[in-house]
Amino acid sequence: MERRPSDDETPPVEARPAATIVLVRPGIDGLEVLLTQRPDSMAFAAGLHVFPGGRVEPTDADPDLVARATGPRDDPAFHVAHRIAAIRETWEEVGVLLARPEDVAARVASGAPATELAPAGTPDLGALVARLDLTLSTDDLVEAARWTTPRAYPRRFDARFFVAELPPGAVLVPDPHEVAAHVWLTPQAALVAMAAGVIALWPPTSTTLQRLERARSFAEVQAGLALSPELPIRIERVDQTLAVVTGRSAFGPGGRPTNTVLIGRRDVVVVDPGDPGEDVLDAIEAEVAAGGGRIVAIALTHVDPGHAAGSEELHERTGAPILVGPGGAAPLSWDVVEIGDGAKVGDGDCESTAVATPGHRPDHLAFLLADGTLVSGDAITDRPTLILPPAGDPAAQRATVERIATLVGAGTVRRLIPGHGPAILADPAAVLAGR
Repeated sequence: MERRPSDDETPPVEARPAATIVLVRPGIDGLEVLLTQRPDSMAFAAGLHVFPGGRVEPTDADPDLVARATGPRDDPAFHVAHRIAAIRETWEEVGVLLARPEDVAARVASGAPATELAPAGTPDLGALVARLDLTLSTDDLVEAARWTTPRAYPRRFDARFFVAELPPGAVLVPDPHEVAAHVWLTPQAALVAMAAGVIALWPPTSTTLQRLERARSFAEVQAGLALSPELPIRIERVDQTLAVVTGRSAFGPGGRPTNTVLIGRRDVVVVDPGDPGEDVLDAIEAEVAAGGGRIVAIALTHVDPGHAAGSEELHERTGAPILVGPGGAAPLSWDVVEIGDGAKVGDGDCESTAVATPGHRPDHLAFLLADGTLVSGDAITDRPTLILPPAGDPAAQRATVERIATLVGAGTVRRLIPGHGPAILADPAAVLAGR
């Protein structure tokens, strides 16, 4: 995607509201998602595989149309216009209409009545639902992600990502002007295809696929992948060279946002910028600037979205390299540098040593500072757990906890900054005893 020329005096283009739907269906090898390839002629994301979607239009907030939406329409957090836009775009791009009664909507999705309702063959969603007395299934959409296009791009969108199940009997009828090809893949298969160069994805797409890796059904999406409520951004100074930023919780566990850790004062390493929200990244940059510092590296304890999603935009802003553990590059659609056990990260007061801590994920690293602080990511959290993502290994996780316990016993580790929850600044041995 084209970037604007670098110019500190040029303000970023305002991000327009947008919405997209991740259509899912059960498959032989697990939950499958629909990916559509954008034609090479498109001005935005040409050639990439994406989910159906587009910008929110004024008509998506039309009172008559909103009245035909399900769910708490008067709740601002429900984002009803975004949901209607997502439904409209999915219908226009691939011919699937998420509406009730489903048997009537499925016939519409197959193409029959749609072209009869609008001049020049242009479907009109409001006219369609009014004529057929349909109700838009906005409450069946699970909001799973929110992304804003990096500010260096000439076209920017503030996009909400919803997940919805393909209705029974629905048949895809892709619009050739907007869809060059389409494919149903499991999230894992899509990420493997991206790593192999078979398909191209942009960060919001690959990150959403990562989140869906652990869902075996749409019911599990509904139960566990909805966005957590946004929390206020907080910055806690542990000492002059260590700060913890929390807030927003875009992809973190409910009520437990990821800890983004700032190491150093002049030269700063940012560990786990998991939220891609502009306000969170602005807060990180402002805190670094307040100390007269600059960001020299971005280090990820692991590449789960809750720890990695903001790293690409922070790299775009600062030019700092993104460092990940062995094999961590594979599921990401942006450039990173893989490092291993014992690698030095940063220099001076921001220097740390990478400690291989596989288990939660095979690429998991912790970062050990000279003063004995271990930024442990999800190797050690504020709650004992062996509930791991698909790539997790319980035996390796137990070995990692034992390794950290050995470092604590030797006095090498004296305090812990976990991936979630408060810093453990005293008696880490007692905390580890409960693991």
